[in-house]
Amino acid sequence: MVAFIFLLWKYLNKTDTPKIRNLPEIPGIPLFGNLLQFGSSHAKVAGQLAKKYGPVFQVRLGNRVGAIVLHLKKC
Repeated sequence: MVAFIFLLWKYLNKTDTPKIRNLPEIPGIPLFGNLLQFGSSHAKVAGQLAKKYGPVFQVRLGNRVGAIVLHLKKC
């Protein structure tokens, strides 16, 4: 039973493109990745995540991996 759950978890977390090594990854939900986290205010959420993870990080959008690069300007 434990092996089945582990294999199911691995299957739901797999992506079409490989993850980028040594680049911070935002934790996401299996199958959805970070799609639900970003919602309709992508830029605002990405800015908040950049404050925590740095200006360059990777996210999962469904079964795809994407990199986000932000230039944060302090006012």
